[in-house]
Amino acid sequence: FTLRPGVYKINDKSYDAVYGTLVVAENRSVPNSRLIELPFTWVKSNAPVTQPPVFLLNGGPGASNLAFSPPDYLLQNHDIVMLGYRGADGSSVLNCPEVRNALTTDEDILSQAYLKVIGNAWRTCSNRLQAEGVDLNGYTILDVIEDMELLRRILGFNQINLLSASY
Repeated sequence: FTLRPGVYKINDKSYDAVYGTLVVAENRSVPNSRLIELPFTWVKSNAPVTQPPVFLLNGGPGASNLAFSPPDYLLQNHDIVMLGYRGADGSSVLNCPEVRNALTTDEDILSQAYLKVIGNAWRTCSNRLQAEGVDLNGYTILDVIEDMELLRRILGFNQINLLSASY
């Protein structure tokens, strides 16, 4: 767990922020699982007294949770926390160019031929990632929830609000 102070800008307004890294087990159910790093941003409200913070859940699964700028009106009464998603942000980003390439086919996406191509692409990507040492069983929505819960506890928040779009 690391922290460093900084500034976060939204619509030409500046807010104090804390940037950090949360280190978690890739697969919580495996003893001695490799560790992965998840970046986070904690944007602090300028209000003297704030309501419980807002934890954002944007994009995903597979898209970054840090690419979206939060609406500044939330900062009138709340801090905002954005934690990068495992597999999309941080030290273990799961890229599948095999799948991206398969999506460019001219095949009918409902045809058996297309389903075979895309299935093979996913299988090839999965095999490659596992050969590189990635434990794919540690990349579930439940793991994302556990990451957020760990960060909530570490930052000392008893209660939080969730704001989700897409995810």
